[in-house]
Amino acid sequence: MVRTPGWGDWYFRRVDENLSILDVVKFGTIDFKLAGLLWLLMEHRASVIVAAGPIWAGKTTLFHAMLDFLRPEIEQVSLRGYEEDFKSLGSEKPENTYLITEEISNHSYEYLWGYQVIKAFECLPRGYALGGTTHARNIKEVAQVLNALGVPLPLMASLGAVITLQVAHGKYYDDEPIRYVDTVSTVNLTKEGLVAQILATRHSPDEKFVYPPEQELYKILFNKFAIKYDNVSSEIEARGQFLSQLRDEGTGSREQVRKAISEFYQSRLP
Repeated sequence: MVRTPGWGDWYFRRVDENLSILDVVKFGTIDFKLAGLLWLLMEHRASVIVAAGPIWAGKTTLFHAMLDFLRPEIEQVSLRGYEEDFKSLGSEKPENTYLITEEISNHSYEYLWGYQVIKAFECLPRGYALGGTTHARNIKEVAQVLNALGVPLPLMASLGAVITLQVAHGKYYDDEPIRYVDTVSTVNLTKEGLVAQILATRHSPDEKFVYPPEQELYKILFNKFAIKYDNVSSEIEARGQFLSQLRDEGTGSREQVRKAISEFYQSRLP
């Protein structure tokens, strides 16, 4: 279920609603295995920020495609940017709610900025999950943006994952820029401060992602998200293969992808 408040009669979503996670893979932004990891995170209602330095890097497209991985019973509530006062959130069940901000930025009225960002993060200890995008080149810059806005370290550590994208030039001058995810990290608070733990990384769009060893990956996902699968790598692979099969079967529309994911939940998960 999705609820999207609007600014008057104008709705905030600027993303192409027709693009699915299969399109994101087709573009080369991620591969199917990483899609499987992102699915596993969203399946457990992880709070996420998708970040990139330049505009048009594909962060909003990726983020909205990831929302399709949420379990069907999760209500998606879009925050209203400059208009948001958070007073209406008392009517939702926090454990079944995913809050969406198009962007953490002062570039437009539909984005969250200033005290509103703190208010959004204050919802996390109450059981809500939060997702959105921001302009930052890496996880360190994401933390710097949030720190500058006054978000306390414990609330920053409530984030589940930070996903960063990069943009590379094509081979030729007129080529479309190459947009690709380079790192997926979790955020934790220690005595030394915020610490990032890398779940997947690569240095260029031509490289394959590198993941932690199975035991380390299990420990990170269990401690951060309470993911209890005995073999998390096989679960990631299974979800990636499921998406790959959808592609091979000619699944086209985003609605078809959503339906297939919903059927996956109904048939395989409690």
